[in-house]
Amino acid sequence: MKIKIAFVLLSLALFSCNSKQQEKITNKKETVHESSKANKTSDTIHYQISVYDDSKLADRISENRESLKRLSEKQLFSKVNSKMTEQLDEKQNQFFKTNHDYELLSFAKGNIFQTSSEDYIFAVYDIKSNRLKFLLFNGATNIYSELFKDIKVENGLNDCGSYSFGTLDYQFAQENLIMNEDAIEINPGYYLEAPPVKVADISKDENFALKDGCFSKKTSKTNLENTLCISTSPVYNNWDCLKYNKTNNTFLIFYSQAFAD
Repeated sequence: MKIKIAFVLLSLALFSCNSKQQEKITNKKETVHESSKANKTSDTIHYQISVYDDSKLADRISENRESLKRLSEKQLFSKVNSKMTEQLDEKQNQFFKTNHDYELLSFAKGNIFQTSSEDYIFAVYDIKSNRLKFLLFNGATNIYSELFKDIKVENGLNDCGSYSFGTLDYQFAQENLIMNEDAIEINPGYYLEAPPVKVADISKDENFALKDGCFSKKTSKTNLENTLCISTSPVYNNWDCLKYNKTNNTFLIFYSQAFAD
C-alpha cells in the first residue's frame, strides 16, 4: 500500500513539473510571437488617406467643397476644361468626352511610371462627388487610376519641419483654385500660364530651389528625372514632388519646398 501511494505521489510530481515546463515554453513562444508582431507593426508603412475620404474631417473641409461647387456652377471650371481638352491628343480627349463628371483643370505628361511610355496626370473636379481628384494614366498598361484610392501615397517628409493641412488634392484645390477664383474669373488663361502640375527633372527646372527645399531620408538626391510635382501654392512657388515605386505600385512624396512657412 505504501509503495502504491509513493508511486502516485511521484507521478503527480512529474506531471506538475512537466506542466510548468510546458507553460514556460508556451509563454516563451508567445513572447517571441508578440515581439515579432510588434516589430512588424513598427515597420508598417502608413499610407495617406485623402481628406475628402476621411469622415472625421468632413466638417473641416466643408467650406472647401462648397467653394469648389460654387466655382463649377459659375462655369469657371468648364471654361478651363475647354482650354485644357483642346491640348490633349484624341485618345485623352475622348476619355473626357465620355466622362462628363470630370472637369479637367490641369494636366502634365511624361514617363511617370518609368516604363518609357507617355503617361499623364490629370487634375480634375469631380462634379458628382464634389471634390478635386488626381487621375493618372499609365501609357504602358492603358489604365486610368486615382491617386490615394487606386495608387497609395506615402509621405516621406516627416522630418522637414513644415506642416500644411490636408492631402495634396485638398491643398491643390485650396491654393490653386479657390484662392485664385478672382483671377480665373477675369481670365482663365491666367491660370494656365504656370501649370500647377508637371513632370520634370527638378534638378534642371528653374521653379525648384533644391538647396532650400527638403528631401525625404528615404530617397537619394540623384536621378531626379521624371519627377511628378504638384503645386501647393503658386504665390510662394511651393511644391510637393513624388516618385513612383514599381515594386509595390505606390508613390513616395520625397521632396518639398514651402518657402512661406
